[in-house]
Amino acid sequence: MKDKKDIKWYNSANMITTLIIIVIGLIIICTQSFAMGKYSSFELFTSIINHNSVYLFILIYFILLKFYIGKRYFNYLSVLIIFTYFITTITSFLTLIQAFSLNTSLDFILNFFILIYLLHSLLKDTRIWREFYFCNSPFNELSNEFMFYTIIVFTIFLLAVNLINTIIMSGVVISILDTVYILLLDRYIYLYRKYLEDKKHIGGDEKVNFDDIKKKLNEVDKKVSKELDDFGKRVNDYVKENEIDKKIDKAKDTVVKTTKDVGKQIGDGVKEAANDIKDSFNEKPKKKTTTKKTVKKGDK
Repeated sequence: MKDKKDIKWYNSANMITTLIIIVIGLIIICTQSFAMGKYSSFELFTSIINHNSVYLFILIYFILLKFYIGKRYFNYLSVLIIFTYFITTITSFLTLIQAFSLNTSLDFILNFFILIYLLHSLLKDTRIWREFYFCNSPFNELSNEFMFYTIIVFTIFLLAVNLINTIIMSGVVISILDTVYILLLDRYIYLYRKYLEDKKHIGGDEKVNFDDIKKKLNEVDKKVSKELDDFGKRVNDYVKENEIDKKIDKAKDTVVKTTKDVGKQIGDGVKEAANDIKDSFNEKPKKKTTTKKTVKKGDK
């Protein structure tokens, strides 16, 4: 097992989370930096809420992950970030309909892929995943690496388009920061999904997936149940064809009758033996009396 000091920063979920918090903070500061002298404190706060609501929700999500409450209620927080990107995807789709361009098209495609990536990563193996049958989704067949690199490609294309269309320095800075944020979020989702996939594997060099084992066990269980049913049917058919049940009943009656006859014969034999013994005991005293009388006659 690798030591935590040997893990690169891009493979550390904790480091990625910290960087996301920092980048989102910089984005919020940069977007409102030019409005500090024009608005009051309350108006500035309202502007931050209106223009950076998505970033604020994401910021709250990652800040809570730093504490015990965030780790304990991770699945509920995952629903929050997925809902946030669901609203963002709907908004970008409506923007695409109203003003079709390469910029709006790439923005919608990117948000859509991020939403799909979040759904099939953060909710994997949860109660929502099972109840809504996300395991049957066609996007579930897409690998973790494919989704990760696809989002990177669309993010780079979107950055290039934004830099071409941007003519002011603040726009360039915000576009770069937004790109860095998306790349970090993409890496965070990749690491979490990889963690779930690695947790399902056992063994050394050869990896065995628990889902595959469960699937094979279900197949074996179905085959065994089918074989038992077929065997039971064959036994019943054989019994009916050869009338084995009738033969068994007949043999049972014969055994019972024979047992009764043998018992009766044994009982009669015991009675006869008892009578013979009784008769022998009755004859012995008579023989002794006759002998005594004969002796007395000889003396006279």
